[in-house]
Amino acid sequence: QLPAMTTISDDGTDKEVSATDQADINAFSRLNVRYHDIEDDLKLKKEELVNLQDCSNELLMILDDEELVKVGVGESYADLNQEEAQEHVNALVEEAEKSVSGLEAEMTNVKDKMKELKARLKVKFGNSINLDEDEA
Repeated sequence: QLPAMTTISDDGTDKEVSATDQADINAFSRLNVRYHDIEDDLKLKKEELVNLQDCSNELLMILDDEELVKVGVGESYADLNQEEAQEHVNALVEEAEKSVSGLEAEMTNVKDKMKELKARLKVKFGNSINLDEDEA
């Protein structure tokens, strides 16, 4: 068993920080980092989704049905007819939408776990523990 550490609480009394408390604090910290990683990924994925939707709209506005469309495949381009290009872009839009939904669900899950840990730690330590982020 690890020895307990002591900290001073906001009311001047000593509160013992057990190994379980420290594990909860560490878990909260890891979840907070993961939350911000997901937030960054979600922002990029939403931007990608908007770009793909714009591309899909542009394809619909092409007047000449016979005109070939250059579609990026890796580092090269392929000429596709409009129908094939539209199917390709629609598949990418669908994939991006699933990715956004998955990231949003994961973000909610992480936030819920953080709230649970925060509530547990606030009960024991009150305002002597700061689990809120500084807003710059």
